Amino acid sequence: HRSLKLIMLLLILAGLSDGISLLIVNHGLNSWPVVNIFFIAQFVILFIVFSSEYKSRFTKIVFFVFFIYSIINYLFLQTPNSFNSNSSYAGALLMLILAFFYLYKLFHELPVERVQDLPMLWIAFAVLIYFGGTLFLFLFNNYLIANEPGTHRAIWVLHNMLNVVKNVFLSIALWKHYR
Repeated sequence: HRSLKLIMLLLILAGLSDGISLLIVNHGLNSWPVVNIFFIAQFVILFIVFSSEYKSRFTKIVFFVFFIYSIINYLFLQTPNSFNSNSSYAGALLMLILAFFYLYKLFHELPVERVQDLPMLWIAFAVLIYFGGTLFLFLFNNYLIANEPGTHRAIWVLHNMLNVVKNVFLSIALWKHYR
């Protein structure tokens, strides 16, 4: 199943991104370029996974507009060396919308008796937990870093906890598929 191969790729990229970011930070360098690229890659992968559930042309147009905006934001607006809060926030909103629509469709149609065995259910919950939890962190991150420097560590501890939960749920999706 192509979607689950993409989820495996996402988990690998998440581990690599976290590892590279940790090495970069430990050497006193800026890890935002890695984090920002990972957020774009994560959005693309999750969008492709969800788009297998939707055949809407509108959804694809929204994806391409967002993708182009994210690249422009990365290169020119907020630049690689700062957290790209604009595209991260917009991406979080789009992911939440996709997950809610998927869950609505799933619970309306109930294609199987035990929905908890569907890998996409776990992927949707991973998206809801992570992007729902980090939505306001993404929006206010740059402001808080500039005006409340002491909050930076707490923000990213919360982010990392949500990230771990997301990755656990994505792993459960893989397990449900292979089981």
